[in-house]
Amino acid sequence: MQQELEKLEQTIAEVTHFANHFPRELVTKKPDAKAFSATEIIYHLVEVDQLWQRRIKQLLTTTEKNFQAIDPDALAIENHYNQKSFDAGIEQLMDARNDTVDLIDAMSESERRIVGVHSKYGEIDTHQIVETMQNHDLQHLEQLKRTLQLVSV
Repeated sequence: MQQELEKLEQTIAEVTHFANHFPRELVTKKPDAKAFSATEIIYHLVEVDQLWQRRIKQLLTTTEKNFQAIDPDALAIENHYNQKSFDAGIEQLMDARNDTVDLIDAMSESERRIVGVHSKYGEIDTHQIVETMQNHDLQHLEQLKRTLQLVSV
């Protein structure tokens, strides 16, 4: 699990490194009406990290093992992501990821193998959650790169 956690730290470091170099005058610009701005991407990642923490704690502390997918677009609007500080979002993302890594690192292997059921991913344990988070980070890193290209024109 140590390698998986290191990769989880690495993928978010790649995201935050790119975000730290994003031109600040462009962070709230959206490529189109539906697409996320860089600020919305960062706050989405914060929200998802915190959501996985709650889900992992749910696996550890309750008999309720079902997770529902979220609506990222609705959350971005509801939580006013694009009106928030981009730099504060990057800090929150790093803090959230550190909390996630600490939570998983403190778990026993048998705790990491407790299975929940996600409405989109099906049966999922903490190992699969970590892999899902890594892939999610990289998808949004690519989205940040596309967003920069599109709003820079």
